[in-house]
Amino acid sequence: MGTRDLFLIICSIGAVQSLFWGIYLIVFDKRSLSTKLLAGFFLALAIRIIKSTLWLFYDEVHLIILNLGFAAHLAIGPFLLLYLRSLEREFEMRKLYFLHFIPVVAVLTLSTVLQLETFWNIGGYTILAAQSVVYFLFAAYWFWNNRGQFTKKEMEWSTLLLIGTGMVLGAYFTNYISGPLFYAVVIYIFSFYLLKNLTALFGKTKKYKNINLSKSRYQEYGNKIKSHIDDNTPYLDHDYTLGSLSEDLNIPKHLLSNVFSEELGMSFTDFMNSRRIEIAKEKLINESHLTVSSIAYDSGFNTLSSFNQAFKKFVKTTPSKFRESAKASA
Repeated sequence: MGTRDLFLIICSIGAVQSLFWGIYLIVFDKRSLSTKLLAGFFLALAIRIIKSTLWLFYDEVHLIILNLGFAAHLAIGPFLLLYLRSLEREFEMRKLYFLHFIPVVAVLTLSTVLQLETFWNIGGYTILAAQSVVYFLFAAYWFWNNRGQFTKKEMEWSTLLLIGTGMVLGAYFTNYISGPLFYAVVIYIFSFYLLKNLTALFGKTKKYKNINLSKSRYQEYGNKIKSHIDDNTPYLDHDYTLGSLSEDLNIPKHLLSNVFSEELGMSFTDFMNSRRIEIAKEKLINESHLTVSSIAYDSGFNTLSSFNQAFKKFVKTTPSKFRESAKASA
């Protein structure tokens, strides 16, 4: 067996493993949006590996297969971003999020006409590279700003996923290492981690199915949460997490998350942000000497962008416009 044959086997096994995880995760928990999004990530990566493997080891590859590979590459970033966001306990897949996949659908629709010479080589590759980098950076940024919501295993897995995806993109766009071979190695690492931690990562869905609290018990826990948060104002500390609340109240995190959803009607993050926004509104009205950024940090937000996003969500306008409106009506 020559080196070429060995490389082909390694790449093929990597593609098969990625396909396996894509199919397995869907079957593992058909009702979990999070696992479906991760499955989409693995399926897209598998198609990308297959395309690159065929391109590397065979002289002629059909145009449709090449474009299918490019479409899969365009899907990797959106699946990564949405998967990480789905780790928010109350994440819902809105119709607007499907817009992320418009480029994928466009390439698939035009797969019989998008030629290497007349599209990809004169700008298509640049668009592909820009899209991949933008989504990767957005995913990493979102993960960093919301890391406090994750369990230890989710932190480990998400970090590994981001590092692995970043290395794949780096290898692809710099041609530093033979692409499909490098992709396969990353898949092996993903597989090794998943095999060791599958239950810890995805078994939590079974925990929520086993929660059986009475309505009065939900109300009791809900009142306990609101009293603690309103009396102690932990929302002013941007490092305060669901885990911190769990320790303070001596209530398991998964149970707290369920109470927030079922009794309080919002996620832990939204609940905390709603309290922060009320503080910020008072400061915007009564403390005109403070800048918007100062008020954001004083109210418990760790970045100005997260403050602006939360403010628009709860107040339906920007902090600056809210302040102007308050001055005009005074």
